[in-house]
Amino acid sequence: MRLWRYLNFFRSLFDPRKALQIEQIEGLGLLAVKIAQMYSVREDLIGPEKSRQLRRFLEDAAPASRAEIESRFLDAAPPALLADLKDWEQVPMATASVGQVHRGTLRDGSAVAIKLIKADARKEFVAQVTSLRRALRVILLLYPKLARVADPLGALASVEESTLRELDLRTEAAGSAQLAAIRDEGQPTLPHLGRLEFPHVYEAYSGPEILVSEWRSEPSVNSLIARGEFGYEDALKLFRIHGYFLFLRGVFHGDLHPGNVLYDGESFIFLDNANVETASLRLCRGILGMLVALGEDRLGEAVDYLAGLSLTPLPATSVEKLTTGMKSLYRGFRGKTVSEVSLTQQMTGTVKLAVDCGVEFPQQAFPVIKSLMNLDGIVRACAPDAVLLQDTSRFKEDREAYAASRPEAVAV
Repeated sequence: MRLWRYLNFFRSLFDPRKALQIEQIEGLGLLAVKIAQMYSVREDLIGPEKSRQLRRFLEDAAPASRAEIESRFLDAAPPALLADLKDWEQVPMATASVGQVHRGTLRDGSAVAIKLIKADARKEFVAQVTSLRRALRVILLLYPKLARVADPLGALASVEESTLRELDLRTEAAGSAQLAAIRDEGQPTLPHLGRLEFPHVYEAYSGPEILVSEWRSEPSVNSLIARGEFGYEDALKLFRIHGYFLFLRGVFHGDLHPGNVLYDGESFIFLDNANVETASLRLCRGILGMLVALGEDRLGEAVDYLAGLSLTPLPATSVEKLTTGMKSLYRGFRGKTVSEVSLTQQMTGTVKLAVDCGVEFPQQAFPVIKSLMNLDGIVRACAPDAVLLQDTSRFKEDREAYAASRPEAVAV
């Protein structure tokens, strides 16, 4: 990997004077595309125009050639699929960074989605990650505080782990089953979870490089946002469903961006479920408690939750410093819309302040924070005048209902 090309890529991301070169990002390979996807929801860091440009990587990628994809299909398809498939369209219906989706028809008339890994990208991807990790370690020796504030190695590890999972499509089927089971456990207490669906997977037709599932024709949230057809209430419904997994169970979809969710106005369908992340309930519920307290303007309680996230207890002087800093950071914040001050921007400032005051966050914190960034990015895109933090009371209601139904599972 040519490090200087990556440095230019990062400069173009964060320097407002530099323009993004989409073709150059694609030319850097899968790792660069995955980093671009991660920052596509960070409008607070890169600005609205670059965020809009990078969102194309959520759903729009160059397809493999027809000859290549036909060859990969024949290599990957189990005998049962070859026997039962009537026909399939070689032109993809959707193309992403790792795979592409084709429509097919079984002999019984059922329409299916056939997802194929586009190429053997694992070896090149692993080599790129190794080189970038080596460079980051040198940078962190010079700027050690960067590790505590931005955790670039943690971010890279998260991208590496999630992408390697994606490259084995069997993990997607397993992830869908795992999340569906967790949904079913909570639905009797939280009926809105019934709005979440997962495509049925034909396991007999699937393998490491091919996944066959029922065809779903609902539009993606990304396309609905682009057409102005996804509103704030829709975003809150999605936020609330994902919040159950994230805050109450500590097991959640680790890459829930607007290209991975379909929506028909009633139900949400989660796609690309390979990346199921886990985090301690202490961490997840502590972050929820802090968000609810901030939304209700109870700053002292929010500080207690934030300090409680530290792996080592904070001395009284550090708690006092944290309290003073939080008062300054959140002065005048109540009532601000996400276009004025995004939740991501405010949380970034909160994390930086906490680190300066001695809070040692668990390594599991990055996937949780990434999920909040993704959801905040959706709200900023569809409802820039929303006051998101004040609506976290819905999570509080779900927490209380879930705690009442399963008190033994909620004690932290």
